[in-house]
Amino acid sequence: MSYFRLIWSGLWRKRTRTIFTLLSIVAAFTLFGILHGIDTSFKQAIDRGRLNVLVTTSPVNLPLPLADLQQIEAVKGVTHVTHQSYLVGTYQSPTNFVIGMAVDPEHFFTRYDGLYTVSPAALTAFRRMRTGALITPGLARTLHWKLGDHVPVHMLTAPKKDGTADWTFDVVGNFDMAGDADNAPFMLMDYSYFDTARATDTGTVQRYVETIADASQAPVIANAIDNLFANSPTQTRTATEKASQQAALSQIGDLDFFVYAIVAAAFATLLLLTGTTLMQSYRERINELAVMKTLGFSDGSVAVLILSEAVMLCLGAAALGLLLANGSLDALRMVTQGTLSVTHLPWIVFLTGFAAALAIALVSAMAPSWQARRLSIVDALAVR
Repeated sequence: MSYFRLIWSGLWRKRTRTIFTLLSIVAAFTLFGILHGIDTSFKQAIDRGRLNVLVTTSPVNLPLPLADLQQIEAVKGVTHVTHQSYLVGTYQSPTNFVIGMAVDPEHFFTRYDGLYTVSPAALTAFRRMRTGALITPGLARTLHWKLGDHVPVHMLTAPKKDGTADWTFDVVGNFDMAGDADNAPFMLMDYSYFDTARATDTGTVQRYVETIADASQAPVIANAIDNLFANSPTQTRTATEKASQQAALSQIGDLDFFVYAIVAAAFATLLLLTGTTLMQSYRERINELAVMKTLGFSDGSVAVLILSEAVMLCLGAAALGLLLANGSLDALRMVTQGTLSVTHLPWIVFLTGFAAALAIALVSAMAPSWQARRLSIVDALAVR
């Protein structure tokens, strides 16, 4: 009998126990992979933040007057300024989310050159049609919108002056976003159309976005912008795009801590489970191991047999769990409608997972393999 068949038969000696242990390890590594995938997605979003772009918002999340635009444009070092206002709506079903952004059609794309791209024909139509809307390819696929469609969107955060919350838009084209963000359910609309029809906060925006000439002067320029409104009812807080995204993520909490805490708890439980399972398996096989030594197997080969069973079980289950996590990320991206940008696990996560599985296998098999090595044939085969 080959050494591999000995390992395989030892693993499946108690089929039910092995299956449940296998499923436990698979579940733990699936959780490990999904959490690291989500963490990677957030980190990629932060890394895409630019240092030569500033974001001005209210410290208490109040809308900012549109009249502030001219004062910000006059700040030394600021080359371009645009504004954005976000809305959240649904289309036909509460599960069909649409994230709208009211922008200035004349200047938005020139301020975001390279990050947002649109064809000249679509941009011309967007500027000419007051109710025109540009959509991402992901939104077009999800909601089956196409060029020329007249679509109603129920805005959850923007009631209209007529007492309703139903807005109508005409799809005039698609626009592309950098990275994997094309999958997000994004729609651009004309700010003037939005501001004229909404019932509250007329003449305000949610944030300003400034492009600066010298990224090294970002702190100085940010302070200059905030000082303009230090004594006004609508004070501002300005930071780089990268810092702004990091601050938004920090409101959720220390994501790294949550990920490592959950994974550590799962792996600690897994270590106890596999250690107990392997020790129980060793006790049930004492006589078999003694017979193997009688047939000529050395102490070391018997110990390696126990270790090999643990390594095969843990690495095999870890590989299955990580593959399931890798496949689940694309499903999560679809469920979150593109909010989760990562569609596959980085190789470093696979390598870390296999290293963790190997460590769990070696630690949990240490005690039974050591006892198998020291096992006395006479004592094991003695009549009890």
